[in-house]
Amino acid sequence: MKAKILTTAFSLLLLNSPLALADCSDEQTWCETKCEVKHLGDDAAVTGCKSKCVAARAACSTKVGAETAWEATKDAADNTKSFFKGLTE
Repeated sequence: MKAKILTTAFSLLLLNSPLALADCSDEQTWCETKCEVKHLGDDAAVTGCKSKCVAARAACSTKVGAETAWEATKDAADNTKSFFKGLTE
């Protein structure tokens, strides 16, 4: 039963994450564009700035994944409770 809950949670995570990850991607693109404008002509500064954008993207993706997994786990737990309620009544 526990494996089924985890499988359901993981499936929901995979279904919901592309939409949220698109936001992280857009934020990274915007960040990198600002770096190029802010440090125009200084390639080293642009590279350093873009490194911060990559780190922010990783943090964003991790946060989104954790939030999605939490929601999926809660939904799976609620569904399991409902299943047993129906089974035992």
